[in-house]
Amino acid sequence: MSELSEPLENYLKEIYELEETKGHAKVVDLIDAFSISPGTISKALDRLESLGFIDRKSRRIKLTEDGKRLAIRLIRSHRLSERLLTDIVGLDWIRAHELAHRLEHIWPEDVLDKIDEVVGHPKTCPHGHPIPGREDRVEGVPLTETKPGEYTVIMIVKEKEWILRMADSLGLLPGRNIVVLDNLNGEVKVQINNKENKVPRSLAEQVIVRGAQ
Repeated sequence: MSELSEPLENYLKEIYELEETKGHAKVVDLIDAFSISPGTISKALDRLESLGFIDRKSRRIKLTEDGKRLAIRLIRSHRLSERLLTDIVGLDWIRAHELAHRLEHIWPEDVLDKIDEVVGHPKTCPHGHPIPGREDRVEGVPLTETKPGEYTVIMIVKEKEWILRMADSLGLLPGRNIVVLDNLNGEVKVQINNKENKVPRSLAEQVIVRGAQ
């Protein structure tokens, strides 16, 4: 797939996802995402820059065309792997996400195309993140920014285990219609399938929704 190590490929993928969700990536974002030291990430970014995969002329990290091309392939491989594991194998979306981190590095392009066909050419992964080339950007707002009304869950931003587990337990799944009853400083009271729950701010800021059609 490439001559890069898996950790370096993971950094490229994370930069792409940060650009996708926040519009840009910074060193502090990568330190937080991977729980690594500034020195470690600095060496990795030096390597990626020397290979022509990133540009650091400004304080923000930007993928070059080569970097974006590789990141997009990794993202596509990861998200199609998740679909295969949830839709066909029947795994939950937490374990599927964990296993997809390994699988994303190994699929040949022709196998990825076959997986895409088998899972029905989905637009998003199970967590609502777009499959590259189908939907460029998710349109919506964090649950923390909503007013009382009807909404549809679009995406879970960070696919950390505690976030996915809590979202699953509350029924905050992509495609699910919900009613926001109250929003008190980002702690949101919602109704899902006639059941009321309070969503803590830490979770609500990770749930992207848009007004129900």
